[in-house]
Amino acid sequence: MPQGDVQIKNAALSDVLADETGRTTIKFAYPSLVADMNEDEDDKSEEGKVTTIVLCSLTPGKASNAIEKVLISC
Repeated sequence: MPQGDVQIKNAALSDVLADETGRTTIKFAYPSLVADMNEDEDDKSEEGKVTTIVLCSLTPGKASNAIEKVLISC
């Protein structure tokens, strides 16, 4: 998988929501490309590991979008 940077500039709620009164947390998940320092160097089981970060939490009628300036170096 090629490595590169991911830039996120905006996060918004959809026009159709399952719960129009509840808060929605927007997360970004991507495959981990850096080895865990706690594991043995000989362990090659990195495949399938995912890193997840929270971008923001939005509430319909209060905050339905957020301007983000996030740069993730993968």
